[in-house]
Amino acid sequence: MIVEIDKNDSNLIEKLEISFNNYFNKNKINEDLKNNIFSKYCIYKDNNDIIGFINYYDLYDRFEIAYIEVKEECRNRLIGSKLLNFIIEKGMNKNINNITLEVNINNINAIKLYTKFNFKVVTKRKGYYDGIDAYLMERKMM
Repeated sequence: MIVEIDKNDSNLIEKLEISFNNYFNKNKINEDLKNNIFSKYCIYKDNNDIIGFINYYDLYDRFEIAYIEVKEECRNRLIGSKLLNFIIEKGMNKNINNITLEVNINNINAIKLYTKFNFKVVTKRKGYYDGIDAYLMERKMM
């Protein structure tokens, strides 16, 4: 089940921190949700466990994906695909123009996933990830 969380979901935010403490802590998430009206978080729940999430920015006529992550032991179960599809459907319902994201050029699995969902490489960003190049990818919605 995929659920969008907001600043009032303190229990889910705490579970997100416990599940993915390498990425976020609850203070950063709370700060983000309170002070950045564009930032959104959707979590993938399996029973009561959070096993994946996506953080994106709803920027009026487009979405920008910041993070998408699935617990390593839960990968290859199409959870990333479901999260990405969820955001694409939200974008279609909102009539946005496009969705963009950056991806490390060495992250072949992520690139394959994004390509499967019709994201195209727009440009390469030199040294974007601590000296490692990234692709800017875009999916046009219109």
